[in-house]
Amino acid sequence: MEHLQKLLLALLLVACPPAKASHAWNRMAGAGRAKAPARPYMAYLEGKNGHFCGGFLVAPSWVMTAAQCFSHKPLTVILGAHNIQRREESWQMFEVQSYHCHPDFTNPMKGNDILLLKLKGNATSNSYVRTISFQKIKASGGTVCSIAGWGHKAPTATFHEANVTIHKQRDCLTVYPGLANNLICANSGSAGVPEEGDTGGPLVCNNKAYGIFSYQYKNRIGFYTHIAPYLPWVDSIMKSA
Repeated sequence: MEHLQKLLLALLLVACPPAKASHAWNRMAGAGRAKAPARPYMAYLEGKNGHFCGGFLVAPSWVMTAAQCFSHKPLTVILGAHNIQRREESWQMFEVQSYHCHPDFTNPMKGNDILLLKLKGNATSNSYVRTISFQKIKASGGTVCSIAGWGHKAPTATFHEANVTIHKQRDCLTVYPGLANNLICANSGSAGVPEEGDTGGPLVCNNKAYGIFSYQYKNRIGFYTHIAPYLPWVDSIMKSA
C-alpha cells in the first residue's frame, strides 16, 4: 500500500501556483452519449499545450473546477457545449479575469483541490447555459449521484454522463487509509466511472453540485473534493473579487 501511495503521489503531484501536472483531460469509460442540453451548468476549460479540464457554472461570472487545473492556465471557458470539436451556436466563450486557488492546495492527494474562475463578463442564462446550486446536506453511503464530461475519442468529442455510488467514509478510509479531509469517494461498481478522470467536473447529487472530481484509484474509485466545507471560503472569494 505504501508503495502504491508513493506511485500515485508521483503521478499526481501538482502545485498551485503552477507546476507540471498530469494531463487533466481524459475520456470517460462506459458512459452513454447525452443529448444537449443535458447539463447546462457544465463548462469545458481549454488550457495551454492541449490540456483541458471540466468545470461547472456556479454564478453568472463564476466557474468552479479543480485547483490542479490552475497549472494549465490561461484557460478559456466554453459554456453551452455538446460537441467540443466544432463550434456550436449554443456556445458562450469567456476569458478568465482572475484565478482563485484554495490557499492550502499543494497536490490532489492532500485535498483542498478547488479553484474558482472569475470570468470576464457574465454568462447569459438560457436552455443551454445555467448555473447549478450546491448540495449542502451530506450524502449518505449508497447514494447514487452522477458525473459528466467530454471524451477524447476521435473523430468527435461529445458529452457523456454516468452514475456513481457514494461510499461511506469508513469504506473510503479502508481503501485508502491516508485519505485527506474533505474528500469523498465513489464508484459505479463496474465500468462507468471516469477511466482516468474528467478533472474538475462536478459530482452531482439530487441535481446539485456535491463534489469536484480530483483523482482516481485503481481505475475504479473516484475521489472528489467535498464542496460544502469550502462554502465559507467560496462565499468570501465571490464577494471580494
